[in-house]
Amino acid sequence: MGHHFTWGEVFKRSDRLADQHDWDGLIRLYDALDAALADESAEESADERELRQCRARVARVAVVELPVTRAPDAVRILVREYEDGPPHSDALWETLAHVRTWEEVGPHLRHPLLRHLVAHARVLRGEDLSGADGLDPGAYGGVPLSLAPWEAECWDVQEHPGSSGRSGGSAAIASLSSVGREGRKLLPAVGGGAVPVLAAPEALVPGAPTYTFVGVSGPVRCGVEQAAARYLRTLPADERPSYATPVSFAAAYPDLVLALGGSSAYGTVVSTALGRVAVWRMLRRFAGLPPTAAAADVSAFVAGLTCLTWELSSDEIWFVHLALGQGGLEGQGGVSWIVDGQDVD
Repeated sequence: MGHHFTWGEVFKRSDRLADQHDWDGLIRLYDALDAALADESAEESADERELRQCRARVARVAVVELPVTRAPDAVRILVREYEDGPPHSDALWETLAHVRTWEEVGPHLRHPLLRHLVAHARVLRGEDLSGADGLDPGAYGGVPLSLAPWEAECWDVQEHPGSSGRSGGSAAIASLSSVGREGRKLLPAVGGGAVPVLAAPEALVPGAPTYTFVGVSGPVRCGVEQAAARYLRTLPADERPSYATPVSFAAAYPDLVLALGGSSAYGTVVSTALGRVAVWRMLRRFAGLPPTAAAADVSAFVAGLTCLTWELSSDEIWFVHLALGQGGLEGQGGVSWIVDGQDVD
């Protein structure tokens, strides 16, 4: 069925309505686009794609600009976008969490998954929601509703992905390149089998982004330096680095949140909430802890981790190269894992 909406017209109209504080008009525009999408055939067409882009644009403007008194409308629009499929929703819950406190939106969020996604996104923006009414401490495997000290150490709550502007923005890029070479270590020449093939982390919620550009190895029964050397030995000789730089897990944590939250070289969708949940799940798996293990047990595991990072000559835009080891001295046992990803132009 034909419609009269075009991207350029909707873009200008949504801005004009927001500038005029015509909130009723902005909501009517969103609802009209939603109704037009419902009238489209089940088979995706160019018209449907344009309508979806138009509706997503109006949704973002509404979530960013609607005043606190219209928070129920912003939440309704967020839920509608999310229920239409997270791949289409542009991680809009991150935008809501960026511009609104939990007190402002929490009472209106009834959708169980979105409620906790917004809550974890707010935790990463500095709120302590432990004990908050209506939040289930066991949701998402019991990831705590306040930042652990090792999370907060290097996480900058003032700099987080997801634009607070009307038009969105580029996602933050995960990269450990800022670590530099100070204190770097020569990797040993080692024997032993290859590191197990990297596998993408499991999906966190139905329809969540897949993490094309990052993988996690199975446990490697050796120290972290040997694990890194064995993993890198599979690369071509001219690509293979000889050195790795020690880094604390706290320093690597921000990149892991972004990488496991869907960041990529040119991606604009990234969820710190999903990334945080993925990091906690990964750590529990590494530690051999049950999926709902206490936060204190995870923190104790983190305290014993040794980490190395490196750079490749092929690194361009987006990359995370990290070896993590637990237990044993170098050459005397231990268990290690590799978290690795690269996305280039």
